[in-house]
Formats: sequence, structure tokens, C-alpha cells
Amino acid sequence: MKTGKPKTSAKEEKTETKLLRETQIKTAAEIIKKGGTVAFRTETVYGLGADATNVTAVEKIFAAKKRPAVNPLIVHFASLESLFQKFPNIDNTTKQVLQKVEKAITVILPRPQWIPLITTGGLETVAVRVPACAFSRKFIKECGVPLAAPSANSSTRPSPTRWQDVHNDLAGRIDAIICGAQTKIGVESTVIKILDNGQIQVLRLGGVNTAQLSKKTGMTVKYLPTNESPGTQFKHYAPACPLWLTRDPNSVRSARAKVIRRSDLGPNPAKNLFAALRDAENCDFIVAEVFPDIPKYQTVNERLARASAGWYNEKE
Repeated sequence: MKTGKPKTSAKEEKTETKLLRETQIKTAAEIIKKGGTVAFRTETVYGLGADATNVTAVEKIFAAKKRPAVNPLIVHFASLESLFQKFPNIDNTTKQVLQKVEKAITVILPRPQWIPLITTGGLETVAVRVPACAFSRKFIKECGVPLAAPSANSSTRPSPTRWQDVHNDLAGRIDAIICGAQTKIGVESTVIKILDNGQIQVLRLGGVNTAQLSKKTGMTVKYLPTNESPGTQFKHYAPACPLWLTRDPNSVRSARAKVIRRSDLGPNPAKNLFAALRDAENCDFIVAEVFPDIPKYQTVNERLARASAGWYNEKE
């Protein structure tokens, strides 16, 4: 008998991964309804979706990603209205924050009984969000259930911002990939918790930085990561070869290295960061230039630090 409690491992089975167009949304939704897994585009990164209320379906996410069972998943809803309906006791402050911050935001709430423990990594809290991407909202609505949807990559790898990234990591381990465009934001959602004193605690940096969050809500914001958020306990975002950081890319003279300069990532570095790391993997090691320490680049620098082996020097 299934209890909904997280398991330490799950048997991996080879499966045929269908490549679907975004016009085949009904086909993809049928896979979800039958307990399958489908990768799909959001405004942040590609997510690996499964019925958040179905223990067996959620187990498939952990198995495909080789994700630690104690790493919670984010539950995605098609609209704020459907989220509020499923969480009738949500407080007014949290409602207002979700209404004011319209993209790339995830909030921590008490876990209702209809969400199994496997989805929350065994926690009595659950991370929930409504994507800003119109396609992902349409897809979730067609599925008819909230979707558990972590990033659609192998655990510890850079998150996928293109459907090809998903295919490279998970082909043969998931049921389908909906092949859409590159995601617009390029890093995961910002995970927050509303404190009893009316402040916002950021548990994971993401597509909305702390300064933007404060401006949009008018509330005091502090950054303090905890294990209630996905992506805070384990190694994350690392490319296949070692990544080193530098403040001076001109100091890198090794022919063995691929250098990623700030200018290489364009005016919106978060959007292109993970794609650049993946594209640079055909070398001995990567050296990436860090960004100025200002709120605009807060998330990019945090992702680089989490993915790196440390600071570059000539001995590398």
C-alpha cells in the first residue's frame, strides 16, 4: 500500500520519450492524466510535470531526475483563482503578494492532506506557484490537476531553458517533451515565505530579485535559505566539466578552458546563463566572469557560485 512518503530510490525504467508540438496540448495532458511525465515550457525554465496528487506519478519525477527524495517539488496551478480555491485558508497578505508579483514567484504554504508527502519531500509545507507563461497555464488547465514540476533536468545539472536541453538529459526517462521556444527568464522562480511579522523571507533567489520584490510589495524582504524550498540543500546547476569563477577574464590563458565573459550573456544574462554553461561543456573546464555585486545580478552570481568549484587561478 502506498503511503505517499518519500522513498530513497526508485527503479529507473527505459521509456520512449515523445516529442510533441505545443499545439498537441491535449495529447500531452492525456499523458499526465494517465500518470505520466511531461516536460513543458514555463517563463522560468522547462519543468518536468506530473500529477502532484498522484504518488506513483510523482515517484517517476524523482526517478527520472535521480533527485534526492527529501528535495521538495513545486506544485503549479493554472491560475490564482484555482490556487486560492485549493487553499481556502490562505491569508490576505499572501494573496496580495501573489497578485502583485505576477511572474517567477513561489510561496510556501502549509501542506493540505490532498498533497502527498512525496511531493513535499516529507515536509508539512508545500511550495506553490502560478506560472506567468500563458502556454504553461493553458497546459495545466487542460491537465485538470495541479502539476508537480521541478526543472526538467538531471539532478545537479544546469536547469534547461531549451527543449533540447531536456532531451539531452532525460530522453528515455520521461514520457514526453513539449518542444517550445527558449524560456524568457532563464532561472528558476524566487521562493518566498510570508512571516508572522509581515515581512517576506526569500528562501531561494530566482527570477525576481529582492529589490524588485520589495518594490512590488512595499514589504521588508530578507534572504534566508531553508530546506522548505527546493534547490537549497544539494549541489545544483553544475555543468559536466569543472566551472571556475573569475573577476578578470583576461587572466585566463589556458587553451583547455572555455571562457564565458559577462558580455557573452547579453543584456539579460539570467536568460542565457544555463544555455551558455551547457554549450561550453565540450572543454576541459569553464571559467566564467562574475557580475557586479548589485541586486540586478544577485541571482546570476548565486547560480554561478552554486555551480562552481571555486575561484580560478593559473594552477587550474
